Amino acid sequence: MSTDTVTETGTTGTGTHTPVTPPTPTDRQALLLARRAGATPAYLYDRGELRAAVARVRAASVEGAGLYYSLKANPHPGVVNALAPLVDGFDVCSRAEMETALDSGTPPGRVLFTGPAKSRDEAAAALAAEVAVTVESLRQAALLARTAAELGIGGRAVIRLNTPYPARVPGGEPSPNQFGVDADDEARVVETLRAGGLSVSGLQMFWGSQYADPAVVHAARAAMTARALACVDRFALEVDFVSVGGGIAMPWCDADPDVDWAAMGTPLSALPDGAAALPLVCEYGRSLVGPAGSLLTTVLDTKTVGGLRHVLVDAGMNHVMIASRLVAGNGRGEVRVRAVGARPDAPTGPVRVTGPLCSQLDVLADGVLLPEVEPGDLLLFAGVGAYGPTFSPGGFLSRDPAREVVHGDV
Repeated sequence: MSTDTVTETGTTGTGTHTPVTPPTPTDRQALLLARRAGATPAYLYDRGELRAAVARVRAASVEGAGLYYSLKANPHPGVVNALAPLVDGFDVCSRAEMETALDSGTPPGRVLFTGPAKSRDEAAAALAAEVAVTVESLRQAALLARTAAELGIGGRAVIRLNTPYPARVPGGEPSPNQFGVDADDEARVVETLRAGGLSVSGLQMFWGSQYADPAVVHAARAAMTARALACVDRFALEVDFVSVGGGIAMPWCDADPDVDWAAMGTPLSALPDGAAALPLVCEYGRSLVGPAGSLLTTVLDTKTVGGLRHVLVDAGMNHVMIASRLVAGNGRGEVRVRAVGARPDAPTGPVRVTGPLCSQLDVLADGVLLPEVEPGDLLLFAGVGAYGPTFSPGGFLSRDPAREVVHGDV
């Protein structure tokens, strides 16, 4: 197969796993974007798909709630700039992410600096930028108050409350975690912040991610709202931000459960009395940017080992760790991949796609159905817009990083 002539078809066939052809980009667009990037591997982020994801997720959130994007899922400036007019604010976890959010033109009042253990320099940077800052322990509350005093300024503190992660299905056991302020420390944290001249302007309750059962999501939102109402009442807080988490899954692999988006939306009537008076916010990452991202990679070689056809590409787990065998497999099926420019009638068979790294872990897909390909052909991995380059071990073997291109109408 050659990519000199490009059609707009995916692959078909039978076997263990059937690849899912992504709706965008088309084969023609993929070829042109590869030329635009100049080299592969190249991540492609579609502005139109970002807009569609924001609309879909907003409708699946709490009625009337604000929508925040967590940059940890994808901090690429082009992605953040595309999302800035579509979302209500940003969640950042570092000074670099904070500057990216602010550089998008987003006001500091719509930026939340999070993280379980901030350094003094991070606390100072966040306070100086006038963004809200989360507090996750009594010691961190004292650090924030002390830093504000040293700078001679006030600041807005958002207390993250420790909340166990609910079970994936109703009736299961919740999972404890290390994040947030323990219930026994809440009063002392509030007292420390107020004594330091900081306003307790918000509450954050993040209860996990990748939940596909609407009943679990609705129950978690109700529980988080009840927790927030109790805290506001107990400490007479005047809050302008109450995060009740995000949590909606984004299927990574072909065996992951689909999300019933229409069933995810939570009306205010399903929340405890008083919820309408809270400035509720839902925070999301992968469900906003994941579907908007694709990865183009070039075939470097093909061979048969032990009777199984292998396709070796220039993308490795150092570029797309989320698609490697560290995440894919284990009963979840395979990542979604297609051969660019395949004929509609091209016969397919099971293939293992591996990267160029000297590691047995460098397997990007196993048993996916692909047609015959040759060196120089392109493969396209779909739905990998979240946790890509910044999540992957890019320094491994000191290889070149992946290119990143934002495309589509502004």
